[in-house]
Amino acid sequence: LASQLARLRALNPNTVLVSAGDLIGGSPLLSALFHDEPTIEALDLMGLDFNAVGNHEFDEGVHELLRMQQGGCHLTDGCRDGDGFSGARFGFLAANVRWRDSGLTVFPAYGIRRFEDVSVAFIGLTLEDTPATVSASAVAELRFDNETETVNRLVPELRSQGIETIVVVVHQGGLPTGGHDDCPGLAGPIVGIVSQLHDAIDLVISGHTHQAYNCTLPNAAGRAVPVTSAGYAGRLVTQVDLALDRRTGDVASVRARNHVVTRDVDPDAQQDALISRYGEIA
Repeated sequence: LASQLARLRALNPNTVLVSAGDLIGGSPLLSALFHDEPTIEALDLMGLDFNAVGNHEFDEGVHELLRMQQGGCHLTDGCRDGDGFSGARFGFLAANVRWRDSGLTVFPAYGIRRFEDVSVAFIGLTLEDTPATVSASAVAELRFDNETETVNRLVPELRSQGIETIVVVVHQGGLPTGGHDDCPGLAGPIVGIVSQLHDAIDLVISGHTHQAYNCTLPNAAGRAVPVTSAGYAGRLVTQVDLALDRRTGDVASVRARNHVVTRDVDPDAQQDALISRYGEIA
């Protein structure tokens, strides 16, 4: 995966790497034994920019998830690899996850990247039904807002900053009937989410259902919005080309493609070293 990402990144200097959640939790022993610190470090090496948190990010509770972002050793087990843990260099996003007491978001609602003279906003969300998928104690301090209401509420705020290109990265998805890079039919929650989205949203990157698809779905205004998902467990990576209009700051065109992560490339040396090191400690 790291090698394939590096190959795709080399095609365009204006590249951002995002993920739609469930990067940690329910993981193999090599990562779980170290409370998923190895996975965070591996994704840092890959150059991940933003992750919209998924339900599995809350498996060990919200405070452990905050540790994944901020760093520090595990409260009970310490740092089992012996060299500390500095936290993720990429940003966790969760626009619809709030503290019950204060109403403030646990993580930033969105991240912004500027490409030459055009800014692009990435709104990150998890599924509203997260409390039904994890233990009650893990999210007792939190509330999870509706996905579309949260996105639509943020559009005026982003536009007030002069941002016209808006991408939604959401840990919720659909169930397709076609292959990994098409979409002859799609059902499931993501269809309803997109159907209520503000017309300012230019692209939706989805997850959660472990399915792969490359679709267009109608938004609240009836306009077709590109909607993608890259399966699960690093088996696919989605390449999205956004052509940006310098004059308006908006999207001129969108082209997406799901690539199978084949093994016909050399393994990434940094990843091999990381995996080998944790294997020896384990």
